[in-house]
Amino acid sequence: MMPHPRQEIDISFDRPATYRIIAKGRIDQLWFEDLGGMEIHVESHENEPAITILTGQVRDQAELMGGMNSLYELRMAVLSVTHTAVD
Repeated sequence: MMPHPRQEIDISFDRPATYRIIAKGRIDQLWFEDLGGMEIHVESHENEPAITILTGQVRDQAELMGGMNSLYELRMAVLSVTHTAVD
């Protein structure tokens, strides 16, 4: 079986881009500014732990890492980080 070709994504360290981050647990809206103004959406299903979905644009990779560090400080397990668009 031949491997599928990977789509080339033009991501730069110093340009804005939009990301979707999914973390295990619940984040309060009070963290909005500390997470770079990303939209915060919490999903909770019966008998399952809550997950928080953060969506939004970051100025550059440094700002993305700042948001990731905030999640680390909150002791939240990051389940996925998806680059959704170059802005």
